[in-house]
Amino acid sequence: MVKLSAQLAEEGRHPELVKAIARAAAAGSIREDLRAALASLRLVEKMQGEASRESVRDMSDETTVTGALFTQAIILYARATFTTGKRPGLLGESGLSEEDRATHDEVKLLRNSAIGHFGRGDDLQDGPLVREAVILSFTRGQKQLGVYTVRAQHKAQLSARLCHLIEVRLRQIADRQDALFDTVHSLFSQAVQQDAKLGPSLPQFQFDIEAFCASPDAAQRLYAQLEAGQIEDMDYVVSIPKHQP
Repeated sequence: MVKLSAQLAEEGRHPELVKAIARAAAAGSIREDLRAALASLRLVEKMQGEASRESVRDMSDETTVTGALFTQAIILYARATFTTGKRPGLLGESGLSEEDRATHDEVKLLRNSAIGHFGRGDDLQDGPLVREAVILSFTRGQKQLGVYTVRAQHKAQLSARLCHLIEVRLRQIADRQDALFDTVHSLFSQAVQQDAKLGPSLPQFQFDIEAFCASPDAAQRLYAQLEAGQIEDMDYVVSIPKHQP
């Protein structure tokens, strides 16, 4: 129905239906952002629980991956809740407890002042994200000037609180999504009855599974789900071909 809504918007027809379809699509992608953010934080917990740190290199690799996952979680939560863009916003701050709102505000501060743009994060509850030092030292008759930077790749206390907040947000978006689907169905039924051209035009907007999916395997899986009448969430990764010398 996304292609249908684009055509209707271009022609200036059924604006309420167009808006409802956009909001339903937004609910789906917001949910996926939140799920991916939560999965990233859970993976950090798992990695740290299983870490052996047998070498400096192992520790460095773990730090890099942990930082990437934590940063992704912050960005995805922000994108799902408060950053602006082309997607309609569906999750405000109403309905959050005082503790959850404090966590939300801290994530906002972290994203806007320390991740999306450079900042030390001095106001974070469990300490700054970045510490910097410019050191002038005198050793062995020499004067040396050095710059040292330490970055906390992961904030454990914030991560735990954010996991809880994301679970709250997932329940909120699930409640919104059901209502949005009902609205789309109702407005679409009305539009078909009122617009004699709409019904006959629908075959040209048939869902193209091959074009939608990123791989033949994903397309085959979706075909099977549609035939069975059981649609499940589908994520995918694209394999990187090995370089042949």
